[in-house]
Amino acid sequence: MELLSLCMPEIEDIKSAVVIIPFGSIEEHGPHLPLGTDALTAIALTQAVGQKTNALVAPPVYYGVCRSTKEHAGTISITPDALRTLTRAIIEGFVFQGFKRFVLFSGHAGSLHMAALKEVGEELVDREAVERMAICSILDLIDEGLGLETKNDSHAGELETSLMLYLHPEWVKGGAKEDYPHFPSHLLVKEKKKYWPSGIWGNPEVATREKGKQFFVYLVEKLARIVEQVKEQ
Repeated sequence: MELLSLCMPEIEDIKSAVVIIPFGSIEEHGPHLPLGTDALTAIALTQAVGQKTNALVAPPVYYGVCRSTKEHAGTISITPDALRTLTRAIIEGFVFQGFKRFVLFSGHAGSLHMAALKEVGEELVDREAVERMAICSILDLIDEGLGLETKNDSHAGELETSLMLYLHPEWVKGGAKEDYPHFPSHLLVKEKKKYWPSGIWGNPEVATREKGKQFFVYLVEKLARIVEQVKEQ
């Protein structure tokens, strides 16, 4: 079920449904993938999971916290405070309407971004504003069963390029070479683009549409299991 398509009377009958909120980012994804890759992936996965589990899929939050890529062209980052405030307000709005169970799924897996979501989740669970909540990113769903060739694939590499070739091939503009960031160990640096000019973390050269379909089906199954856990009494 998609919230955007429902009418007022339909909401009254589904207050026990799990609410899935997709999160993304407007962020560079190398020279070949669209800025909305994280959001587009999260939307597609949550819509498929909503159909499979009968969960209620909320409209996406398109903006996220982008620490390492904010200097790259096209990245529009918000602060952790802004993400916490918005996330808390959205969930409290659903709670006011009678919903109590939530899955926050993010196509963007930045550390500060995910920490902000988890801080809000912990707060709401601690004060019993919600009955049950799960929070995860797309990277949390990756395991050996997914079948990635590339070790440590993370950003605009094999996984995301394959998914975009499957979901939105018209928005994939050519290819790109394998690359990885070279940040100094443990040292915080201001000019992050200097250590990661390509914005690629992985190997898009081995990406294919066929892999994208395989990855998508696998990720839907993994996320659906998390939704089912949240549904359990």
